[in-house]
Amino acid sequence: MDRYEVAQAELVEALAGMVNRSIKDGKAAARSALCHIDVIRAVLAKVANLDDYHEDLEAAERALRAYLSP
Repeated sequence: MDRYEVAQAELVEALAGMVNRSIKDGKAAARSALCHIDVIRAVLAKVANLDDYHEDLEAAERALRAYLSP
């Protein structure tokens, strides 16, 4: 694996951990995590090809939104 693949794998692990912790900690934490995803998206847009991370970010966001849905 090259450094790029390692970084992407680490991001996927971190996103999964963030989603799981946020859901465990409650709805306020989940809403906060959604804001963090927006920040991650903005940072990646400046330093990487965002298309490579789009699916991972969308999956994390979908999981949080599903949890927050009534």
